[in-house]
Amino acid sequence: MWVGLLAGSGKLPAEFLKSARSKGYQTVLFAIQGITDRDIYDLADKVYEIKPFKLGKFLSLLKKENLSKIAILGKVEHKEALSLKNLDFKAVTFMLKLKDKRAEGIIGGIIREIESVGVEVINPESFLYHLLPEKGVICGKINSEIEKDIIFGFRIAKEIATLDVGQTVVVKNGIVIAVEGIEGTDKCIERAGNLTGGGFVVCKAARKNQDMRIDVPTVGINTLETIAKYKGKTLCIEAGKTYIPEMEKFKEVACKKGLTVIAV
Repeated sequence: MWVGLLAGSGKLPAEFLKSARSKGYQTVLFAIQGITDRDIYDLADKVYEIKPFKLGKFLSLLKKENLSKIAILGKVEHKEALSLKNLDFKAVTFMLKLKDKRAEGIIGGIIREIESVGVEVINPESFLYHLLPEKGVICGKINSEIEKDIIFGFRIAKEIATLDVGQTVVVKNGIVIAVEGIEGTDKCIERAGNLTGGGFVVCKAARKNQDMRIDVPTVGINTLETIAKYKGKTLCIEAGKTYIPEMEKFKEVACKKGLTVIAV
């Protein structure tokens, strides 16, 4: 059995390739030059390296491999795609045709392009279910003050995620301090830290009707370190809809830094 992976940056592509191998799959990795971590190349059975935003080249390689299914995982900066820099003709025409250039619109459009050549874009959840936390406190303790900000912040995070603005909201004492835009989660937290001096709660949520093939929320050790650096106290994520790569190490770092992490 073969499965493909179009990989951006971050830890999820490696987790997928390891899981696929453990389940008896052979893998074809479509790596994006300068974005995909080169350390994961050895985890795949076959690797193609593609220059960023060369959609035509990618689709031709996909047809050549005659794969029946592929997953899309990892991060590619949204702002780079919107700049139209380095895009090939296929990618430029694709972007110009898109009516909705938010993250879900772009990735959804790429899925349609892939499926137009006869390849199914799969939900990778069956390979990554062990990275999806269940409801409950992952580390630390919840008090009534934190609980109020969690309820308040998570509701707003859910709304902005559904609008495809961002996935993260930072709140403190019932006030929205920062909302994630195109800059990403960690930059949003930095902005909030500079505004508040600490003591804030970070809430990250999935869309109301989250397609698990598209831009699923992910938190990692870098996010914990950013929260700790700016003296935040809590991270709230959505249970069953947020990937945590290196789960055990993540818990260890959160507890070591004195952070509260909860999945709701």
